[in-house]
Amino acid sequence: MTVSQRWLLLEYKDDLLERLYRSGSNPDPYRLFDDTELTSYADHGPLLVNAAENSAIADDFIARPDDWAGLQIDSSQPLHAVLRHLRHILFVGFDSERKGVLRYSSPRTASYFFPALEEDELSTWLGPIRRLSWHSATWRESAAQQAHWYSRENMSADQWQPLDERSHFHLGKSQTEALQRQQTEKFLFHWWQQQSQLSFDQAFAYLEEGMQNGFFAADSLSTYLDIRSVRRGALPSGALPHGSDEVRLDHLRTRLERSATDKESHA
Repeated sequence: MTVSQRWLLLEYKDDLLERLYRSGSNPDPYRLFDDTELTSYADHGPLLVNAAENSAIADDFIARPDDWAGLQIDSSQPLHAVLRHLRHILFVGFDSERKGVLRYSSPRTASYFFPALEEDELSTWLGPIRRLSWHSATWRESAAQQAHWYSRENMSADQWQPLDERSHFHLGKSQTEALQRQQTEKFLFHWWQQQSQLSFDQAFAYLEEGMQNGFFAADSLSTYLDIRSVRRGALPSGALPHGSDEVRLDHLRTRLERSATDKESHA
């Protein structure tokens, strides 16, 4: 029977090291960014901790997950293999030519990224990881106060073979869309928090409506949402005129105010 080892990949916080050495018997963390292109940021990057040797931290991670942002990793592969893979998937290719850093260790990002993987993709991305678990929520779930435990299992972990480290992992269409949705929902969540008596779903419908009308800049979308939230009963009709975002938003505001006035006069 293959023995599985458990690790915690914890997101950096100013007091993380202090808490690890206060709570753990032998934290001896490994810095994720060491020996990568991000080495200069290693002091402020995620840390990998052996859960078996630090049972108090591992128990607290389960009992109070909001205090320990990160991922729980189960693998039968040795430490060097797990760490090598975790470092490898940091760097991703997208849009054919561009490359970037995937912050998968953030539970919030993980809540979008890993559920977007199909089974055949999952075995590649998880590699030597048999089970990946974390506690978090998408921004939409946060709006409904529905944080929960996520888990993805990789049945091919024991047969994993390391890929050439010179190759890059590439984001597929579903993962790219999931990460774009994360940014969209994050923007909307922060706007929505300032509202009252407006559901997140209704706010999202207004956001989609704004983008369909050609508004993509954050300031323009915020103004569009403000206008629509004030005139919820009025419906914009017809295409908006050409011109700057400011001109088009002013036209929308006037149109909705006129529509609301007409309805009131015929009530």
